[in-house]
Amino acid sequence: IESQAWAKTFYSSFKARLHDEFSSYKQDPKLFLKGIPLDWESSKNSWPSFETVEDVTNSKDSNYRKALMTYLQIAIDCGVIYFLEEDEQYAQCASDILYTTIKGLEHLETSNQKSNGGWIYPKDHLREAREIGSQIPIIYDFIAPFLRRNGKAYDVVAKKEVTFPIDLAQQVFKTYARLAIEHGHTGSNWSVLEAPSLVHNTLALENSKERDSLLQFFLKEGTPYQDALPEILGKYDGKGSVYPETSQYSNGVASLITKLMVEIENYRPDLHLFRDYSVIPLALSRWDELRYPNGEIIRFGDGHREFDALYDAYEIAYKLGKQHKDSEFTQRFGTLLRTAIRNNHYDRAYLSNSRILRAHPYFDPLPILWYCDTLEGSIVERVLPRTDQLPHAGIYLQRNLSPTGSANEGLMCFVGGAQYVHGHASGMDMELYGCGEVLGVDNGRGSYRKNIHENYSRLFAAHNTVIVNGSSQGEGDWVNLGINTTTLEAMEPKPNQTAISPKHSFTITGFSDDRGDGAEAEQERLLALIRTSSNTGYYVDVFRSRSALPNEYHDYLYHNIGDDLEFLNKDLHLGSTPERYKGGEDTQWKQNRVYRNPGWHFFEKVQSSKAYEKNVELVFKTEKLKESPAYMNVFISGSPDREYSKAMAPKTYEVPSPYDKLKTPTLIVRKKGEAWKEPFAIIYEPACGPKGSVELVEKLTSKGSYAGMKVVSNIENTSIIQYVLTLEENSVYTDDSINLEFRGRFAVLTFDEAHRLREVYIGEGDYLKADDHEIVMDDGFKTAYVDFSKDSPVVSGKAKINGN
Repeated sequence: IESQAWAKTFYSSFKARLHDEFSSYKQDPKLFLKGIPLDWESSKNSWPSFETVEDVTNSKDSNYRKALMTYLQIAIDCGVIYFLEEDEQYAQCASDILYTTIKGLEHLETSNQKSNGGWIYPKDHLREAREIGSQIPIIYDFIAPFLRRNGKAYDVVAKKEVTFPIDLAQQVFKTYARLAIEHGHTGSNWSVLEAPSLVHNTLALENSKERDSLLQFFLKEGTPYQDALPEILGKYDGKGSVYPETSQYSNGVASLITKLMVEIENYRPDLHLFRDYSVIPLALSRWDELRYPNGEIIRFGDGHREFDALYDAYEIAYKLGKQHKDSEFTQRFGTLLRTAIRNNHYDRAYLSNSRILRAHPYFDPLPILWYCDTLEGSIVERVLPRTDQLPHAGIYLQRNLSPTGSANEGLMCFVGGAQYVHGHASGMDMELYGCGEVLGVDNGRGSYRKNIHENYSRLFAAHNTVIVNGSSQGEGDWVNLGINTTTLEAMEPKPNQTAISPKHSFTITGFSDDRGDGAEAEQERLLALIRTSSNTGYYVDVFRSRSALPNEYHDYLYHNIGDDLEFLNKDLHLGSTPERYKGGEDTQWKQNRVYRNPGWHFFEKVQSSKAYEKNVELVFKTEKLKESPAYMNVFISGSPDREYSKAMAPKTYEVPSPYDKLKTPTLIVRKKGEAWKEPFAIIYEPACGPKGSVELVEKLTSKGSYAGMKVVSNIENTSIIQYVLTLEENSVYTDDSINLEFRGRFAVLTFDEAHRLREVYIGEGDYLKADDHEIVMDDGFKTAYVDFSKDSPVVSGKAKINGN
């Protein structure tokens, strides 16, 4: 604080924030302490207990909780100032708050509810552990020397100072530690969220044998209600992995464990936690690598769209690196921190003027206690890879940033789906980005336990997927929402590897929709990203689905934020069909167990066509965005036995205004019979103006079945023609008109307006012949990119070029 300007500023803000509260205490301690929310009215002349919080969502209980959290934070702040300045006025304030708190707990019974049974919150130890349990022992930790020197506390009931009851405080600490051990929940992030209360209360015990005994429940071996550190580590799949939940839950685990590692290492360096568990803090920056060009992150399950890097945890990870002389840690987190400071994304000196009262342990004082004085590391802008993966969620993403650096011109997409805690029964889902926003959206999530969350947001109908026989659902695993994991069949470039083409990438993924007994389907999805210029490009989505059951039908769903979707085919007529997707509306619902699958009964204003087999064009209009309008142009390859619907789905969470309050336009395409040889094959082109670059999409066939699409685009007043071949495995496509033969699954050929071959991208294939050129893949290699626009072909990948 004396030598570092940032720390001096922080500490000044820290004391200033406490000033009015501390002044109120000094002016009238009794009046100040009676603000602690005990049952003062009914206590008369005896010590009151805390009122219990039965419903944390109730506004009265919410105010009650916030009042108690505020007092505990005040006490911690006073304890910190006493620790730093040895001013006993602050220790006395902390002592009085702590005394009043533990007296309020003295005669209060803990809940006998085995799972999640608390003390002040009888039905929610998970929340109480974070808001209350983890804070109380920290107060004691800072003022223990003061209390041992015959410290006193003001007794509001007796109206006098009394000797502080250290034994009663010790009993409170043991009770909170036991609540975590005996009333928690295993197999999810709950154990980690409760761990600060367990560890803090354990380390506040005066008896070293009790301390070390209880600490083993975190360090070595858990209980049926609390996972220990080895079980938590077991959830990580090696270096570079994350805790297998959604974004904020996963990163919260890494952040809390990182802080607890420092606490325990300060107590017992011989435990070598950094050596054995460094993979956990290393995961802190992983989620920051999953951002769209506009800074938002990919969304799946109960995850949020907005995501703030946890710079406070980066600081602690950096400290660990310095302590252990680990250059990987100091360079990684030092670089992240220094770059964020340079870009004005982070300020070490900043402290909020108001207290943040949330379900989280209170760590505000840590900068002046734990942070390193200065930071080392390079200042560099992070370059995110073209492709990435998140295996626990079955996610495979592609990005292609514009050479201009504009977020509006960047492209990014992902496909995914899996079972994990806080996961959704999403099927093989996807999101699409364009014009500076995520346009093709996952619904996200609102408040837990609500009908909309349980019976829509969590289910297939809220996702960009395919519903089979109206019966796709989750079953088993976490809260009966279990689905199979999306598996990778082919991808280029592979995650974090160098791309062979500056313009192309793709994934082919597989999924088994076999939960419940009504779908029994095998599925495959090719999702490709094709850039055609610095500010244009499109996505290719080819979804194959077939069921083992008779009378099968498949519904392809796509949600796009916007004002409306408009079909452009003049002869495609839609009529009102309000009952079309009402199946499941009146079925049983049992919270966290039985759902109204597949969730599409929430669709409103449903309009549908009769059978229509031609190619279809439509556009989603999103014209009320603050920055500029956006359009998603959609080109669907036609097929027999197809029906088209549009509907307004529930609003999508965490999207730009005003679309966060409006219904979500949704496309549904129904294919009667199998959708494998005749898959859902669609081009999506985001455009920042009413007219995009794609002018024409035609279906390509081979032996009567779908084989790909011919796409004609206008790029700077010049036409390019692209043959996008998306075949079944082990297939051959021929077109004698352009002397074309391709053996493989995915390729893109680009011709100029004179029909001269300019580029060939083979995503997965063995052989391609076109325009008097022959491309033969080396044994074992499937990918190649050839630029024919030069005087001689330029080849990336393992291939030979024969011909002129």
